[in-house]
Amino acid sequence: MTSTVSHASTAEPAAENVHSWAASSRAWLDHLLGWPSEGGTAGELGFAGKLAALLGEHPYFAAHPQQLWRQAAWPGGPENFFALARGQGSRTVVLSGHYDTVTSSNYESLAPLANRPEELRAALLRSLRATEASDPGAERALHDLESGDFLPGRGALDMKAGLAAGLAVLEEWLDLPETERTGNLLLMFSPDEEDSSRGVRAARAELVQAAERWELDIAAGINLDATSDQGDGSAGRAIYLGTVGKLLPVVCFVGRDTHAGFPFEGVSAHAMNAELLRRLELNPAHADEAHGEAAPPLVCLEARDFRDHYDVTTPQRVWSAYNVLSHARPPQQVLELVQREAHAAMQTVLERHRAFAAQAGQDFTEAAPQVISLGELRDEVLSSQPQYRQQYGTLLAELTAETNPLVASQRAMRWLLDRSDRRGPLAVVGFGSLHYPHTHLSRHGEAGQRLLAAVERVAAQHSLKIRHYFAGISDMSFIGAPLDPQTLGEIQRQLAAPTPNFCDDPQAAALNFPTVNLGPWGRDYYQWLERVHLPYATQGLPAALWDLTAQVLKP
Repeated sequence: MTSTVSHASTAEPAAENVHSWAASSRAWLDHLLGWPSEGGTAGELGFAGKLAALLGEHPYFAAHPQQLWRQAAWPGGPENFFALARGQGSRTVVLSGHYDTVTSSNYESLAPLANRPEELRAALLRSLRATEASDPGAERALHDLESGDFLPGRGALDMKAGLAAGLAVLEEWLDLPETERTGNLLLMFSPDEEDSSRGVRAARAELVQAAERWELDIAAGINLDATSDQGDGSAGRAIYLGTVGKLLPVVCFVGRDTHAGFPFEGVSAHAMNAELLRRLELNPAHADEAHGEAAPPLVCLEARDFRDHYDVTTPQRVWSAYNVLSHARPPQQVLELVQREAHAAMQTVLERHRAFAAQAGQDFTEAAPQVISLGELRDEVLSSQPQYRQQYGTLLAELTAETNPLVASQRAMRWLLDRSDRRGPLAVVGFGSLHYPHTHLSRHGEAGQRLLAAVERVAAQHSLKIRHYFAGISDMSFIGAPLDPQTLGEIQRQLAAPTPNFCDDPQAAALNFPTVNLGPWGRDYYQWLERVHLPYATQGLPAALWDLTAQVLKP
């Protein structure tokens, strides 16, 4: 395939900061890419140790080894990485990010090259040039790689280029005389972001202890995560004032099973679930909005019954799970929305059944729809028989090792329904996975206003856009914006499987400070054509990061 269409230029706009960051940023990026760190592998397990060993060679950390440390994210698991560079005073900026990546299996035969970017670039160019010119995405990738402006590789975009920029800024900051270093920089890099954010959730307690130990006043956080831009990069060069939140509502419909030849003698669980799916899936009326930006609408991630054999009887139970992104809507409102729509879906199906039965001359069994929360179902079941509470505890212990929220939630839901006296038509609504809270610096009062002023100055200086919400699920949800205990308690009550993987428990007086996101941009992350825009990642980004950090650290 030959690239024939014209493409908008992705050249970097000129910036006032003329310091050259490219060499140090690229050197760090090459180091980080050379250490594969796919989630759940030995690479993720050993990454923090490799980084600590390399950064420990810097004269500053050789002289202050106690300011370079690691913390196990969970027993036997990978580690959070911390590096504290001291200056004058107590004001501190935290530069955060994650070092785990998704799998490289989708590179297929090129998987051995996924962490060798220059060799991968050559192999991708050969593959793309041999491809028929019928895929616009492949043609764009060919143009990008031929230009030399994009670097491919697993984790190049998400998010090792951001970590490399943070490390380059740290090194440059340490090159200043100590008397010229205003404030402190603290790097905090975590594992497991691509799974359950167990790394950053564990790091919160360590952050509290570090602030006490070193007498740090954490003024702001800057997360370094990446964003996507399929155009000229102008949208990708952005500072985000907050991050989108995420919930996973789960619904289990219980119908009245019947022989398929006499459908109106029962109530179809599949029909109720299908009607709910129709009402929720991609419905813009249910999209959350704040600060003039709308979150994507609800999307169904799974819908199924629980049978594993052929049966001419209609299924009694049908399950579905929905991805819900939020900018301002609290968890209780999300639960109430799904409960309300589930009840309306059941009413619609029952009315349809009644009309069809009359038309067919068949009897219809009248039934009143019930909608209850998962917390209500659990309370009913566990109080109905004395042995159930211990048995439920045993089930949760078994599910502790389960990292798939859909599997864990289904097992817990089925266990409760198997022991419930309730009969259909019934809908049980709860949450199926970890809650990622939405954040925004406007929630942080004077500290947020000060950070916003710094963001505005740096954005104007470096021709960056300011956006309110980072669209990707990120560790920002757990940095500097603790939820109130009442909200945390209600979420836990409505979780199908309240195990540590899916139930957040800060276990400390978490620090409260505003956080923004400033990271690289590129295209196709998670895919085999993942690539980062190199000029911005190695020059524009660290320059902007340097200036934003300096602005925040001003006394």
